[in-house]
Amino acid sequence: MNREYQINRFLEGQGFNVVTMIVFIALAVAGCVLTGFPVSADDSGLCLPSGNLWLQGGTLSMTINAACIVAVGYLFKHLNRLHGFIRADASIALSAFLMLESATPAVNGVLFEGTIMLVVVAVSAYILFDSYQQRVSQRSIFMVFALLGGYAMFQFSALYLVLVFFLGFVQMRVMRLRGLIAMMLGLFTPYWILYGFGVISYADFKTAVINDSWQPGGMEWRLVGTCAVTALATLSLLMSNMMRIISYNAKRRACNGFFSVLTVTTIVMMCFDYRDIHIYLPVLNLCLAVQVGHSFTISGSDRKYIPILLLLVACAGMCIFNISQGL
Repeated sequence: MNREYQINRFLEGQGFNVVTMIVFIALAVAGCVLTGFPVSADDSGLCLPSGNLWLQGGTLSMTINAACIVAVGYLFKHLNRLHGFIRADASIALSAFLMLESATPAVNGVLFEGTIMLVVVAVSAYILFDSYQQRVSQRSIFMVFALLGGYAMFQFSALYLVLVFFLGFVQMRVMRLRGLIAMMLGLFTPYWILYGFGVISYADFKTAVINDSWQPGGMEWRLVGTCAVTALATLSLLMSNMMRIISYNAKRRACNGFFSVLTVTTIVMMCFDYRDIHIYLPVLNLCLAVQVGHSFTISGSDRKYIPILLLLVACAGMCIFNISQGL
């Protein structure tokens, strides 16, 4: 076996998953220790406190956040084994996702709305993909939109996911009249339940506010740069992979169509909801990791490991820079 083959085998194996997972956890700890546990007082829930207010920094928050990110990565790896949206084992996508999350250790170091949104997307996608061409899909539709409606109580930004998953169920060929009814019932059921038990009232509801790019304020431009580079890389790989993806079978095209819609809508929301741009970064990192997995699988070059190593170097450089600047 030549050297290139051995390197490629290592990068697409479980050994590299373990290495990147250890590095991610170590950098998250280092980022929090060196820059302090970031605490945000922003409350963007429609009627309940946002996720960043659940645990105000600290070791427990950091531990739960890291566990959620690693769990989501392995969940998508398992999801690919079930549905094959990437034409190979998704180990390289998992490693890429953990590398990308390592680039901003202080932001991703504690539990915040972005990680919670990532978990919601992962669980909802698991249900979505499993519903492909089901004759009786109303239960799946109801569960997904009940989850989205419930999360919107804590973070109004999640409302954009309603459109994403509506189009996702259309791509899965299950959205019909009964599906629309199940969707509406799912969205409003969490509110009916909490209102019925007296947990919330009409006075608790707040108006959703979009912090757009035209508003002045102290936005962290280093974070904006990180998000911009991630968005450009994701769109570039998405377009380069598109011609090969459209040759896949119908189910694979439907699953990858969902990731395409999720990518575009997430980038649009990052542009409009400017000051909350960090909330969307974990989801965008996941979308980029999927495209990295496609590129690595599609490439027939013996040196396809080079872009992965460049990504590793870029993420390490961004991580060191962000820690040195307190981000």
